[in-house]
Amino acid sequence: MIDGSLGRVTPGSIALCVPCFRESERVPELAAGLRALDPAPGVILMLDDGSGDRTGTLLRAEGFEVLVHEHNLGLGVARNTLWRRAEALAMMAVAFIDADVVPPVDYLGRVASLLSESSLAGVGGRNVDSEPRSRSDIWRGRFWPQSLGDRPLMDAPLLVGACASYRIAALREVGGFNPDFRTHGEDVEVGRRLRRTGQRLGYEPSLMVHHRRSDEPRDLLRSCFLHCREGMRATLATPMGAGEPANLMLGMGRKLVRAPIAALIKRRDPAEAALGFAACSAGLLGYAVGWGRP
Repeated sequence: MIDGSLGRVTPGSIALCVPCFRESERVPELAAGLRALDPAPGVILMLDDGSGDRTGTLLRAEGFEVLVHEHNLGLGVARNTLWRRAEALAMMAVAFIDADVVPPVDYLGRVASLLSESSLAGVGGRNVDSEPRSRSDIWRGRFWPQSLGDRPLMDAPLLVGACASYRIAALREVGGFNPDFRTHGEDVEVGRRLRRTGQRLGYEPSLMVHHRRSDEPRDLLRSCFLHCREGMRATLATPMGAGEPANLMLGMGRKLVRAPIAALIKRRDPAEAALGFAACSAGLLGYAVGWGRP
């Protein structure tokens, strides 16, 4: 079990790590956001996960250390490659962010403080759409936020992968991320395994990163399906309580009813109601497929 005796974490002992797949259009804004961090991390590590475009070239041109997978191996493997490189560089912790987010300037200072003030194995916050542009973005912010709510948690069930930081010793103890989770669910799965070993994860809602992605309906439906399919797979791979799969299905069934009704009654928006019904149906299907094929 990991505890606070491992020492105080400072920003200089944190590796900020970004897995990237076909992110060439986002590199300039991403680089600018990372350079603005104050205090700065001990090192910034990028991983080009078999992008096949100019992602790696552009990241190197910005001066970052870039690790490379010749072929796309998925998020689980990408995160493992990154934290193990950080461990080789004698870092104490790793702060993962996604390539489509921008962290606040004081992000690393806050992560270091949260890790140092507790015996937590990891800390995280929420990924917020700062400028929702499409109907899908607005719906996602209302009904499918990348957040664990408005209250801090000292024993969170998981950390949102877009802004999750871990002590490297904690990841080493559980063997890192599961490579079978390629696009979604790796954050759920590793969080559940950490908690099974008696470790705790902290959630701080005021610790926010800003999401720069905009989805069209097809993108939203695909994301809802994959999120739920892989979340169900992670739940089945790390059983912790009776009835968990059924409860996930029941919760999505309730959202399937609630989201369209809210659109029709509160906003009188049939288009939003149709989108909500489709998105929640995709999520319910994802849970069913994940349950049937763990």
